[in-house]
Amino acid sequence: MNRFKLDLLQGLVLYAPVFRVLAVCLSLLVGWLTAGLYQRSDEIDLRHLLTTLAQRHAVQLSEEVLRGRAMGAAAMLGINEPVLKALVQGRLAPDAPQLLERLEPVRRALDAESIAVMDASGRVLAQAPRHSASIGQQRQDMPYWQQAFAGQENVYPLAEGELPPRRSFLLAAPIYAQAQRGGLVVGVLAIKLSAESLDTSLRRLGEHALLLSPQGLVYASSDDAWNFSLAREIAADQLAGLATQFGPTFTAGARPPQLPFDPSQDAVELLGVRHLRVRASLQWPDAAGRWQLLLLASPSHQMSLLGRALVGVISGLLVLTLLLLLLRAAHNQLAGRAALARSEAASRELMQLAQFKQRQSELSLQLQHARELPALTLALFAEIGRYLPVHQGCLYCVEPDPAGQPELHLAGSYATASAPERVVIGDGLLGQCARERRSLTFSEVPAGFWTLESGLGQALPRALLLLPIMRNEVLIGVLELASMEPDGDRIEAMLEGLLPVLATNLEVLLAERRLERLLAEARAQARTDPAPVDGRADLDYAGTDKPGAVAVCQAPGIE
Repeated sequence: MNRFKLDLLQGLVLYAPVFRVLAVCLSLLVGWLTAGLYQRSDEIDLRHLLTTLAQRHAVQLSEEVLRGRAMGAAAMLGINEPVLKALVQGRLAPDAPQLLERLEPVRRALDAESIAVMDASGRVLAQAPRHSASIGQQRQDMPYWQQAFAGQENVYPLAEGELPPRRSFLLAAPIYAQAQRGGLVVGVLAIKLSAESLDTSLRRLGEHALLLSPQGLVYASSDDAWNFSLAREIAADQLAGLATQFGPTFTAGARPPQLPFDPSQDAVELLGVRHLRVRASLQWPDAAGRWQLLLLASPSHQMSLLGRALVGVISGLLVLTLLLLLLRAAHNQLAGRAALARSEAASRELMQLAQFKQRQSELSLQLQHARELPALTLALFAEIGRYLPVHQGCLYCVEPDPAGQPELHLAGSYATASAPERVVIGDGLLGQCARERRSLTFSEVPAGFWTLESGLGQALPRALLLLPIMRNEVLIGVLELASMEPDGDRIEAMLEGLLPVLATNLEVLLAERRLERLLAEARAQARTDPAPVDGRADLDYAGTDKPGAVAVCQAPGIE
């Protein structure tokens, strides 16, 4: 329980009469506000539902067009098809048969109306199915060619034919000189798909749905009478631009009708009924602006006066009951808090102490049973990693170099294979720890010291510990640990009682290994130099193969 909560509970108990009066006033206020807000609850819920539905369908339309099979095919052809590159670069004649052989199967697979190829000047060089009248036509002024030649895949809705016009999508993608995206664009590929199914898709969304072009023209809707109507008044020059894209609606200077409502309002009157209006933008890259999906729906019913009063009374009583229960809970919680906190703290401390003592005893026993350095390091890191947040580590022991000077030799490592085999005393953090014979702890370790690796990736440790291993003021070795948790001081405190046990066992193993090395050297010297000293053949100074011989060996270390 934090301090703020404790102060709050104490204040509630101290000023209980004042709190009860405030609870009654607050309950009346909540009841009045709830009655007023609940009147609009159906409208708010409906607006949220419409917004979610509009956004979901807008994303679906965007994905189907821009990331569907047709756009993917157009993009891949522009990147990888060598016949297209040869055509737009002038190495093939316009309308070449081998190009049509490549485009026609794609057109049939996509159920496309046509596929056109344009060069860098906007001139149509080929079209599948073959249409000789289209060859040589200029498309340089068309927005879809301009965007595609600038390296942007785009969609260009249009309408053609007699009234009612036939609606289509032009999916345009750049043709690159090299087989990679983002290089030099040398042409444009355009795939035309039918858009006649849009009306059916919109009818499934709700009462009324419209798809508006950036200029405010209804391109598709759930009501066929609204198609190709204007959402607002537009200037004559804008009408000329619409005529290029949606020509049949504007023939002979005709002006499309206007919608019977203003779709820019959040709520509109439609057939004498109030309707809510929500909109969502489609992610179609169009130079003219954003395409909008609009949904209209009317609230289901109106709340009665009796219903609002009932809701207000219920909500007020509920708030009053909760506040009074809060006051009683404050009394009860403060009464039992002190005893519970003391009991939990005592139990936690006893449990942690018992677990730590048990694990420390088990590890000490394992270290004593280890007869070689690899077994000791394996037991050490296996047990440390089991009850401490240690994720990598190395154990170094002090041994002489070929010149007889002490240096750190790697005895074993944990979760790493990149630790150096030898470290000079005083070299780096590890060598400095050995020289100063004091612990070094670092938090938020910078790059370059350790990298914790696993099959899922790599990460920098958040704590680095270097602990000297001492025995009777003699340095036996250095233990280096890395952890993903920043509390290195806690890890050091937990290992404080283990380091003397580790030092004792490490000293014994190092002494045994040094003794074995000296015995081997003595035996080798005895075999290579058998001549007796002072002419006495009965003396053997190897001292290790005769009964009663004494060999003295001191454990390596730095005093």
